[in-house]
Amino acid sequence: MVRRLFPDVAVFRQKPEVMATAWLVGVCEWPAMEAIRKHLEPGQCSLGTEVSVSHLAPIVEGSILTASATCLEVDGPFSKWSVEVWDEQEVVAVATAGFVVVEQDRFVRRRIRPKTAALSMVTRWHARMPSSATNWTSRWRRSTSITARPYSFRRREN
Repeated sequence: MVRRLFPDVAVFRQKPEVMATAWLVGVCEWPAMEAIRKHLEPGQCSLGTEVSVSHLAPIVEGSILTASATCLEVDGPFSKWSVEVWDEQEVVAVATAGFVVVEQDRFVRRRIRPKTAALSMVTRWHARMPSSATNWTSRWRRSTSITARPYSFRRREN
């Protein structure tokens, strides 16, 4: 629900009780990820690289959603998908989603660990600085911290 996306932000709490487009992105990626998964080698995973969603109709809590993905293009490790999502009454979203297949351990080693290490260095630097010098980073971190909450929808099995 939109209200649950950022519960501490007033503008989100004022929205109607419908699925947030941000949650819908995950629903749109899901069938493509399932299709890609069938072709992965051990140790590989797919990662989203792009998404374009048109949220066409409201989705109320408890809706049964059906999502279908069609592969449009494959270029080496990259693939692009067309997705449609329906509830019990109508098409609620259309999307295109792009993915890349990576070796998960290599990706973590080369892309995630360096970022984690750099963040750790900033955190240590932050702890040694006077509060006036670090105030801007504290504000930034507070303003961008997100607590994800699961959305309750039921997936229709074919």
